[in-house]
Amino acid sequence: MSREGLPGSVRRSGRARRPTKKYDNEAFTTPDDLDLVSEHEVEPRQRLEENSGDEEFNEIQAGEEADDLEGLQEDVVSSAESDGSGVPTPDEASDDVATGSDADPIHTYEDDPRVRKNPFGSRPQPRVDGMHTRGIADQVNNSAKGAKSIHNYSLFGSATEDLIHMARSRDQWCHEAMLPRRPNESGTTGMHHPFSRTEEQRQLEATVGWDWYYNHGGQGHLSKVQAAYPLSTEEGINYVPRSSHAPRTIFMGPYGRQSRFDLPSLRSMPLNEAWDQASHQANANSFEPERAKRYRGRHGWMLNAGTGVRCVEWAPNHIGDTQYLAISTLQPKSNKSFNHSKSSPAFTAQSFPSSIQIWSFSSTEGPGRKSLLNPDSSPCLRLVVCTEWGDAKHLRWCPMPRNFRKEGQEGGTSIGLLACVWSDGYVRVLDISLDHSTTEDTSFVKFTTAAFTAKPSSTLCTCVNWLSPTDLAVGCANGYVALWSIYPYATAPSSAPSAPKAALYTQFHASYVSSLSSAYPLAPHLLATTSPSGHLRLTSLLSPQTDFVVSTRLRHPPSHVHFSEPCHAFIAVDETESARLWPIRRFYSPLSVLRCPSQGIALGVGSVHASVIVGCADGTVCVSNPMRKYLYPKLAPWQCPVFKHDFVRGGPQAGSRDGGERVRITEGFKVQEAGVHKGPGKASVEGVVMATIYEEEGQVRCASWGKELEVGGWVAVGMGSGLVRVEDLAI
Repeated sequence: MSREGLPGSVRRSGRARRPTKKYDNEAFTTPDDLDLVSEHEVEPRQRLEENSGDEEFNEIQAGEEADDLEGLQEDVVSSAESDGSGVPTPDEASDDVATGSDADPIHTYEDDPRVRKNPFGSRPQPRVDGMHTRGIADQVNNSAKGAKSIHNYSLFGSATEDLIHMARSRDQWCHEAMLPRRPNESGTTGMHHPFSRTEEQRQLEATVGWDWYYNHGGQGHLSKVQAAYPLSTEEGINYVPRSSHAPRTIFMGPYGRQSRFDLPSLRSMPLNEAWDQASHQANANSFEPERAKRYRGRHGWMLNAGTGVRCVEWAPNHIGDTQYLAISTLQPKSNKSFNHSKSSPAFTAQSFPSSIQIWSFSSTEGPGRKSLLNPDSSPCLRLVVCTEWGDAKHLRWCPMPRNFRKEGQEGGTSIGLLACVWSDGYVRVLDISLDHSTTEDTSFVKFTTAAFTAKPSSTLCTCVNWLSPTDLAVGCANGYVALWSIYPYATAPSSAPSAPKAALYTQFHASYVSSLSSAYPLAPHLLATTSPSGHLRLTSLLSPQTDFVVSTRLRHPPSHVHFSEPCHAFIAVDETESARLWPIRRFYSPLSVLRCPSQGIALGVGSVHASVIVGCADGTVCVSNPMRKYLYPKLAPWQCPVFKHDFVRGGPQAGSRDGGERVRITEGFKVQEAGVHKGPGKASVEGVVMATIYEEEGQVRCASWGKELEVGGWVAVGMGSGLVRVEDLAI
């Protein structure tokens, strides 16, 4: 530090001062250019530069730095004497004694903001204004004493109920390496409801929480506002986007013995068909009997949705033998009514005919295993929701527990409340039910008005999430987040204005909100959002303007973020092709738990188990249990590649109906250790990291786990080729 910046002193030290030596390695620097007091110091400096001994150089430099620091102490002492500051304490006097006469008082320089930390001592840095604590202990070395307790405190909290929650989740799911397990007889292992809510709280939420719908006029008002009428099959099929190349050609089966199958649009085929055919071929060869035994079937189905799948979502609260799956698709490029030439389609409202498909799946109870996908009952396309609002960009069933009452199902079966964000910029809630009076297997229903419709002015809605049975959180294209409640709207008088008013409308990001998720059921008021700006933000809706935290910036923001209740953390796939957990109590420090072979696009988190499923741009689908690595950092995580979806685009061939396009499903991969501590693993050419661009139709675009205990291992995976694979992965 320069002496000109210090105030004038009233006395000088009696010790002779020496000039600070400087070293310059520039080839064209002459002694005249150096800052020397006399020319007699040039020769010793030249000899010093010629000396190549590092130890001697370090000793000289350390001595000079100590002299400079000691001289600086004296200047600060004299300055303190001049202005009356710097009252010493016994600890400071013993730690740092200034040189002076016997009558000189002892002063300290540690509190002076102009003094930097001594690089050769152990004195702490001066306090920085504005410094604050995060309220939790910092990370420590995993081998240090008490490190495990501090690690658990920072992830789950130090309260007794938090530690009990952590212990129960650990005992329930931590032993599962990758795939979820079915619940045992005692319920101590396998799938289980989240421990943040007791069974009494769940029943209270499933009954009293829905009184607004059954007892307070909510159902009647929503059904009155919602306008829909049935369509014939010839009329309704025009709302279903279909690829120009139908049926879809698929090569599927055991590795090395795959067979060709042609799957028409809006049809399904069992996975067992490909494996049974390979088993018959192996039995025909007498020299392969053992290999034929290994060709066991797969409990699942393959669907052809017609065109690229955008979103899949299982309907919750269905405990019977039938489960329902909602599927939304993309518009094919051959659709003339869809304008593909928009310069910024994400910020432009578009309206055109589209649909949402509701498929039903039957379950069966096997020996020692419950709720398997029934291989003898084919999935059925029960309902097609036809609209003129454009593509359904985001689907979310209301996930809160609900006991369906008989008074709400006269003449039909209620499936649930479905919140959707459409490409025309509106968020809508549909009360979906199946009509028992129809004799057709597939019903086409045209919706002209939704039960609830909302949109902020001068912007578009981008994503939606449920906070409660009546509250919605909606992300917008301008970086704002809006909260709406459908309960006042559902019970409002007919004279009330038709456009509902948002309970909260505030800015979370500087640009487009691409995804959001709440910490339900642990803390529904905590909302995590992502944006192309590269930041993940965790906000408390109790005080959104002041109570929030932002993660470190990512170059490629994650497309999806979900909450993992067993881990008390949000999970997303970042730019390093790794699935990471952002703990709600340590949001600034994410933990890597899974490594993807390419950029992760689809993400599904189990609601009754700890496993997650990730779909990648190259078509690979991986499953892992992040809780093992989350609780035990030294434990090597494992991941299981379930299958790989490859799409090949070829030229039209003579006599070919598929236009030369092929899909191959490869299975039977070996489980592998997730190298979360390794680099991205991308190829580099001359030091430049190369990125691979994959076909849009070959990507895995969405994934969803089953919502109930009996079907928690069911997973639906949607692909860009229009195929949807539904399989039971529970063991």
